[in-house]
Amino acid sequence: MSDSTAADPLRPELDAIEQLADLLAGDDDARFVVVFQALTNFSTGIRERPEEEAVKLARSVMVRSAEPHLARARATRSAAVGVPRTRAETSDSIYSDPVFLANARRMIGDHQRIVGGIRTSDYPDCVAVGSPGAWCCTGTVVARNVVVTAGHCWAGGCAARVFLGDDVTREAEGRVVKVRHPAPHPKYDPSDPLQDIAVLILEEDLDVAPRPLATAGMIEAAATVRLAGYGNTDVFSSGGYGMRRMVDVPLASTDPRFGADAATEFVAGAAFLDRDSCNGDSGGPAYVQADGAWYLAGATSRATASAIRPCGDGGIYTRVAAYEDWLRNVPGGHWD
Repeated sequence: MSDSTAADPLRPELDAIEQLADLLAGDDDARFVVVFQALTNFSTGIRERPEEEAVKLARSVMVRSAEPHLARARATRSAAVGVPRTRAETSDSIYSDPVFLANARRMIGDHQRIVGGIRTSDYPDCVAVGSPGAWCCTGTVVARNVVVTAGHCWAGGCAARVFLGDDVTREAEGRVVKVRHPAPHPKYDPSDPLQDIAVLILEEDLDVAPRPLATAGMIEAAATVRLAGYGNTDVFSSGGYGMRRMVDVPLASTDPRFGADAATEFVAGAAFLDRDSCNGDSGGPAYVQADGAWYLAGATSRATASAIRPCGDGGIYTRVAAYEDWLRNVPGGHWD
């Protein structure tokens, strides 16, 4: 699917949902974004389920609405095992960030950009990264034989080979290339989330156009980033790994409460339809668009400090250009 045809599969419903969210939220951006996301997820859940399951879902929502004490009881029981947080405890969430809210509202107004986890062949520079026996991370081709990924992928033993193709379960339809030399950033410490970047020097040159790096100015000018990767597709990180997908998410501020280092990282908020970078997407690209082209802005690192779920509550991305001098000086890279 090309960028020009990557229309939101929910587009016929989005105008009505946006109008209803506007009616319910008014000028309250935080309320608008949460209501829009909730309605869109509910609409998708009803449409994609078999009739009997859809009816059960609708009835469960009606019960929660009609009998608030049931919802309070559930929350009390869940709190005992540490699942949800109170409203005060979530005041540091991505939904309290004015930059995220403004960008999210802008993104909602442009329905073409709510792509929601669509399978894609448009980004061949986005590759799967694996250990000798499994595929476990994602990376980006930045030079003929150089792939950028996350330092924690290297630390976890996931830096032995890369896969070029759309689906790791169909290796015969793609290409597997071994890593000659994996190199984490010299200041990377597995016990510290910063400098979460690594370079993979491959045994062979690739026939894929390397992705140019985004400047800091491009990132600052962007309202959204496009994520790509082979990772899990559900917010609890329990399944779906293997197929390359893309999703657009709004950028957030680099407020310290999110746990990012503003000089070397940026924060992108939760996507609509509960799609986000997740396990298996680690090290994968966050692209920004400038002058009609896509540039590599970040490498997927981790969830924000305020995240409640493993995925779906926003993430932190390493600014790749902040490490460009080091990248180009790792021995064995073919940058010409």
